[in-house]
Amino acid sequence: MTMTRRRTVLAGGLALYLLAVGFAGGMAAERIRFDRERAGVLARYDEAVEEWHVVLMRVEHAAEAGR
Repeated sequence: MTMTRRRTVLAGGLALYLLAVGFAGGMAAERIRFDRERAGVLARYDEAVEEWHVVLMRVEHAAEAGR
């Protein structure tokens, strides 16, 4: 191989490597952002479920007291 061809192959390989690293880094950053948003949504959902269970327990206790 000539020196110019080696440099071209090396530059192309380096470009592909940097592209792959950038892509993987972007995916990791997006995953972290998504997990943070999902955690907030799930926390609100858990609070709503807990409140609903409290309401159901009150109804159940009232039904038992009425018997």
